[in-house]
Amino acid sequence: MRKNRSARIFGGMMLLSWLTIPFIGRQHIKRYLSSTMFISFLIMVESYIAEKKKWWIFPNPPHPYLTGEAALLLGPFLAGSLWIKKFTYGHFGRYMLLNAIVDTFFVYPFQRAMSRAKLFSVGTFKEYHLLGIFLLKAALMYVYQHLVVEKPKPQRALKNNPIE
Repeated sequence: MRKNRSARIFGGMMLLSWLTIPFIGRQHIKRYLSSTMFISFLIMVESYIAEKKKWWIFPNPPHPYLTGEAALLLGPFLAGSLWIKKFTYGHFGRYMLLNAIVDTFFVYPFQRAMSRAKLFSVGTFKEYHLLGIFLLKAALMYVYQHLVVEKPKPQRALKNNPIE
């Protein structure tokens, strides 16, 4: 029964997230998807470590081949990252502020509700550790987007010749 409920909740979060993606716009998806996928890969590595060290626990995965963390990663994280970058990229302060608001919501009220529903709980980590890691990953995603994807063009030295 609980696994069935877990599949409905995580599946619903994934579905609702994916339903918003067409509204982001094709050009924004193309522009921001690679940095989102880069961080998603790092999160999958982090998930492997977190499972071994019991940093956080998903006691009832939604599917035998899909962990609760993967469901959050493929749903709300993917869509949320694209939306946040669409509205704030180019303004690092706004980007980090919006990420701080969203991550704080996830870490405190959302995580506590998921814990009460026995779908997710913080293990050996404290909630503020989780928030710190989320904000670190947000900053890393922004830096990756800026330095690797956007590739700042080198500026040419100005010649001292006056305009002719």
